Amino acid sequence: MEQHPIPRQITSFEFKLIGFMTLKQFLYIVISAPAGYIVYSLFPIPFLNIILGFSVGMLGAVFAFVPINDRPLEVWIRNFWRRLNSPTQYFYHKNNPPLSIFQDLFFVMDPHKVVAHIESQKKLSQYLATTKQVMVANTHKQEVQKTINTPYEGLRVNPPPMGKPVVKSPIINTAILSQPVGPTPIQTDEKKPFFIGEVKNNKHISLPGILIYVKDVQGTPVRLLKTNPHGIFATYNPLPQGEYTFEVKDQKNIYFFDTMKLAITDQNVSNIEIMSKEML
Repeated sequence: MEQHPIPRQITSFEFKLIGFMTLKQFLYIVISAPAGYIVYSLFPIPFLNIILGFSVGMLGAVFAFVPINDRPLEVWIRNFWRRLNSPTQYFYHKNNPPLSIFQDLFFVMDPHKVVAHIESQKKLSQYLATTKQVMVANTHKQEVQKTINTPYEGLRVNPPPMGKPVVKSPIINTAILSQPVGPTPIQTDEKKPFFIGEVKNNKHISLPGILIYVKDVQGTPVRLLKTNPHGIFATYNPLPQGEYTFEVKDQKNIYFFDTMKLAITDQNVSNIEIMSKEML
């Protein structure tokens, strides 16, 4: 049995077809040598034709026998050309499919329910404000409490006649007991906003995430407000009296609003209502 050496790099092994040259190297030499002779014959200028012809012939030899970092020159030129034509900036696009538990799910939010909830809260607040009763502090509370704790105080006992049993008839001050007894009022320091408003569309549906720029007469922004999920915006910091410009913008550019001028005073009782104008 004869032994034959096996090259270590099997993938880079090239079959020698003609002598020590592969088929690709042989084609480079066959093409570059006649091309160099043609260039030498076409240029009648002495020395210049020799240099050009020799350069064309040597170019094929370089392609055939001069690798750079174990790579042929053609690979370097191909990679360089590909790099010039390829983009220099790439964007990541996520293509992961959703989980099976999140498929075929949809969420429906009825804006009318939100509007009805806001209106019911307003009506409840108005009702509580109209029926709010201030409990007057009872001045006789301590006296009633003292009477309950010491029941024998204030009782009048008449001396019974001889031979009859003693009967105690308590005399209770009914004026004290007739006073209404109730808990002391709870005073709450509720902080009221300086002014409050609501942003709606033409269907009277509240719009969340709307930006409101409040600018003074010189056009300088003095407040930047944003509507909450119920379309309400408010500020608690007071502003000087004067005329202000309200510029309303939608971050998603779905709704459009007119620029308004409002006069701000120390007491702004009425709410500001801003309506959008949709393009039909």
